[in-house]
Amino acid sequence: MRREWRWALAAALALVVGATCAEPYARFALPYYRAVVTTIARFHPWSVVSVEVERVPSSHSAVLQLTGEVRQHRADSRPLALVTSNAQVGEVIETPAVYWSLLLMWPATTRGSRLRFLALGIPVFLALEAVTTPIQLVYSMARATAILAGESPLTIWERWSQFLEAGGRFALETAAAFVAIALASAVPQLAHERPEHRGNALPLLRSQHPGRFARRA
Repeated sequence: MRREWRWALAAALALVVGATCAEPYARFALPYYRAVVTTIARFHPWSVVSVEVERVPSSHSAVLQLTGEVRQHRADSRPLALVTSNAQVGEVIETPAVYWSLLLMWPATTRGSRLRFLALGIPVFLALEAVTTPIQLVYSMARATAILAGESPLTIWERWSQFLEAGGRFALETAAAFVAIALASAVPQLAHERPEHRGNALPLLRSQHPGRFARRA
């Protein structure tokens, strides 16, 4: 297949997936998002009450919604604020749609290359998901913490969320796909350079130049 057709097919696939699978994917990924935001909250005076996909009757769409409690100190039993933050399911589906479309449409010479793309693509994708959608959910708790402490509400969490909304998400998705491709392409070279492969080169040289090694002996 010509490269131009590959990219056209990838764009069409991403559009179809984004239009039809946004809400089902958000529900499917809920356990992972919940685990990530709960892990982040453990290192701050926050607690996650719920992470759910909620329907918005006024717009006939769905959002990924986090509800969390903010305390002054992690040991405090009583929260000082209850905050909610939302992410559109259309934004949530963008990450897998763009990432996997690029990765799966990348030319692979053998079936082994394609399997390496998939095997190495999964951990890269999980890392990509962890630094995109969950951050857009927890930044409101960071903002509430800063306000309660009398500090600037423009925290690093909110700066990162603004970066994602301003096009940074697409840049990260594209970069992550190329990282997975580069890792998959480097695996055969690393395997070829292992010590046992270098050791096998000596018998080959002996067979090609028997006189040279005989004189040295």
